[in-house]
Amino acid sequence: MGGLMVLLISCEKVFMDPDAKKDPVSIFEEVWTFTDRNYSFFEEKGIDWDAVYDAYRPLIRDEMGSIELFDVCAGMLYHLRDGHVNLLSSFDRSRYWEWYLDRPENFYYSVIERHYFKGNQRYVGPLQFVFLKNNIGYVYYSSFANPVSEGNLNLIINSLGNSPGLIIDVRHNGGGSPTNARNIASRFTEERVFVGTNYIKNGPGHDDFRSERVYLEPHDGIRYQGPVIVLTNRKSYSATTYFAQYMRNLENVTLVGDTTGGGGGLPAFRDLANGWRLRVSSTRFLNPEGESIEPGVPPHIVAEIPEPGNENDLSRDEILETAIDLILGK
Repeated sequence: MGGLMVLLISCEKVFMDPDAKKDPVSIFEEVWTFTDRNYSFFEEKGIDWDAVYDAYRPLIRDEMGSIELFDVCAGMLYHLRDGHVNLLSSFDRSRYWEWYLDRPENFYYSVIERHYFKGNQRYVGPLQFVFLKNNIGYVYYSSFANPVSEGNLNLIINSLGNSPGLIIDVRHNGGGSPTNARNIASRFTEERVFVGTNYIKNGPGHDDFRSERVYLEPHDGIRYQGPVIVLTNRKSYSATTYFAQYMRNLENVTLVGDTTGGGGGLPAFRDLANGWRLRVSSTRFLNPEGESIEPGVPPHIVAEIPEPGNENDLSRDEILETAIDLILGK
């Protein structure tokens, strides 16, 4: 995984050109060109980026205002169908949310809080931890952007004792640091496991990538080998998709819920001449079967929560109940 660490650091690099011009045509060209040279999913998504240019370039005028220019550039970027692609200004942030809007909600925190936590959870760093019925451990992790320490994980694993299993809930976890994903997953394997292949942009051509095989190494401290259920839904995105992919390859782990939201490309950034910031996906990740995780990682067992007329009508989390039954062998 050493190569992955280098990748993660490199993807934080911000590209910039101090001599770039600020007029609308130049900004448009800068957005299109940086995307053309760094975006990683043109082929996978069947996107003709030159044709997109031909459709949007005639809309750019020298006298257009900032908001109008922003909207044209955002409309162009929308064709990438990628939640990791954003244009950020002082007045707006372009975004693509279609990856989850047409899927069931499948998670209501108030139900977990009122009917499962019941005020008994421990706050172990960013993790909320409680024992459910039959002494099953349950952890809710809301964001991989919040670091989980070695001590946090040691405390939870040491607490499991004779517990029949552990449920890790990452529904509605929008991502953050893939390093957190790797560190947590390493606690649930006793051997080195091949989890996929990274393809990292290394040139301006759409097919310019270098590849590296990615392995999950077992943590050198305490680990847990009992049954583990990971709960996912469509709003499990970015680093959470990586976590689901890592965990899906472990023998003692079962994924339950919905396919994750995807976000399988780590981003590269560019500060534009006019002060805006552009972010695009610049890597690809394929699972051991050679399938991209950009569309999301599917669960082993599909489960849903019936759509309520009112959130307060819910008193059971059917996805969580499915996980409990699996651990109890029902």
